[in-house]
Amino acid sequence: MLLREFNGLKLKGSSQKEQNALLIDGELEGFVEVECIKCLNSFKREIKEEVHFKIVKPPFNGFDEKYDIIEQENFNLDELLKSEIELIRQDYNVCENCQDEFDKEF
Repeated sequence: MLLREFNGLKLKGSSQKEQNALLIDGELEGFVEVECIKCLNSFKREIKEEVHFKIVKPPFNGFDEKYDIIEQENFNLDELLKSEIELIRQDYNVCENCQDEFDKEF
């Protein structure tokens, strides 16, 4: 089941309410425009990863081994995906050309 698509990133999975939380289990997939940390050129990075979110109202005091805790007063799935895209963009992104050069060196 497709829960949402935002800027080329799709969230597929399921959601369910649990006491004072919303649980989302699914997969993020699609392409995100990122910048290579070596050559600074932009490229599209393919994303395909399993996600588990627990959306709660702040303040939340606790821990969950399975779920990433997301504190939002007014839950907005687009904001959640926007945040995930920003985390991907801040990751260690290396384009194919620079990765090939790196592999040749080692």
